[in-house]
Amino acid sequence: MSTNRQKSFLATLSFGNKPIGLISHPGNSVPVLSQKLTGEADVFYFRCADDAYTLYIRSKGDYFGKAIGRSGKFFTCGASHDSETLKIVNKEGTTLTLDELNSDNEKVYLRTRSDERVNAEFIFLEGGARLLANGQVNITLDLNIMERNTPYLSDPDEI
Repeated sequence: MSTNRQKSFLATLSFGNKPIGLISHPGNSVPVLSQKLTGEADVFYFRCADDAYTLYIRSKGDYFGKAIGRSGKFFTCGASHDSETLKIVNKEGTTLTLDELNSDNEKVYLRTRSDERVNAEFIFLEGGARLLANGQVNITLDLNIMERNTPYLSDPDEI
């Protein structure tokens, strides 16, 4: 049986051929997880605990090391104690860990621990879409794994 470290990995997310990252939008007091219309996808550290993942930002910048959490229905960044735990699921609804992800490029869905599906809400004036819990538009995410068996930054010798 794999350890949590062995099931942890670095990856990017995208949908509709647009990368996903934290973006500031008018009306939001904090940056939210959204499609990026320009630039690259943020790199996320998917830290496994049992069959779910906490996502940490590993892209250089102001949010490096922060966990993805929730503010209402929106996904944003905050301290790790405010993090949201997400499950990776396939189209049949089966929960997956890195052990079941055989390819480095997978089509997946995300669900919260309370079983809310991560969907999208399009922002018509700005273009793109924000990711949110139980949003209006069902989306399939492209998960692009960059590194497997990835440790915490603070514990590189973890087994």
